[in-house]
Amino acid sequence: MELSRKQWIFVVILVLGFIAMGGVAGFIFATILSFVPAYYYLRSIRNAEKTDKEPWDALKLAFAWGAISGVFLAILFNGLGISLLLIFLTESGPVSEDLVLILSVVVIAPIVEEFVKPIVMFRNTVVRSNIDEVEDGIVYGGACGLGFGATENVLYGLSEEAVTAGYLGILAVVILRTISSILLHLVATSFTGHGISKYLVEGQPFSVVVRYYFLAVLIHAAWNGAAVFSMIYSDDLGGVILLIFSIMLAIGGLEFSKRRVREIDMEGSNIMINQIRSNEVSKKWGDPSKWDKSGVSTDVVPKDGYTSATLYSTDDRTKAQNWFANIDWKSAVGTGIFLLFILGDMFI
Repeated sequence: MELSRKQWIFVVILVLGFIAMGGVAGFIFATILSFVPAYYYLRSIRNAEKTDKEPWDALKLAFAWGAISGVFLAILFNGLGISLLLIFLTESGPVSEDLVLILSVVVIAPIVEEFVKPIVMFRNTVVRSNIDEVEDGIVYGGACGLGFGATENVLYGLSEEAVTAGYLGILAVVILRTISSILLHLVATSFTGHGISKYLVEGQPFSVVVRYYFLAVLIHAAWNGAAVFSMIYSDDLGGVILLIFSIMLAIGGLEFSKRRVREIDMEGSNIMINQIRSNEVSKKWGDPSKWDKSGVSTDVVPKDGYTSATLYSTDDRTKAQNWFANIDWKSAVGTGIFLLFILGDMFI
């Protein structure tokens, strides 16, 4: 994997900024704490695909985009959006700090971040050429989100409050975000990635990307809204309970994404004829992806002796039965309890 010149410039700027915030030792400590778990999360969602796993070279490109370019662009556009928001709000008089915080975190940040994270799936030819199955979009979207979340964890881990508390403060912040916020980025961007793969692989209208993008924005906004609510309105006990529910939902979201990858992978391969990948897929970060197009016929060839079922098969179940069968009831119940708790804490 090779970074572009712009990405190297972004890396230098980010690293210098992080060192200025927490020192060299603090930066190294926070980076290790943030990126090692992110790698294992990425490996986990990659391995959910049993056939035709994604090559590490392409996944590293997606991860690096989220961690470097995605973060840099998000900082730039979030700053621009907040500045425009302040100009608009202050025209009518004094503005509540809480209102600015809510609009910045719940409206601007989700719109900006869910837009910049998966751009690499369109712009990079290596990543785009590897999206030859519908489930691939979930994997690459998750990779973009994990890279973004890992760098964001470093940013928050080196915040003034955490650094003031020393290494223990950095450790606490990064660990809490590693089991919560970073998974939000994985799950939310995997939805946009799923829409992108439907557009690229199935040839659906571009509106499918827009729909899944707004779904990702909604998930991100709901998460940030709960976090802001706990900061502004909730007491200590409520904040702890809210944090526990958030962690449960984040972990449930990871498992839901992995389950969707497995389900779609088993439904059908959806291999594009001119992009049949070799059986030998690299399992290490540093190994180059291997391609072998020699002797490939124009027919879709099953891999590893596995014969995929037809993707669009018919059965006797009605649409309503299919809809109920595909619901993740554990996540749905957990989400319902989570929302009821927030509403109860607001009005009781």
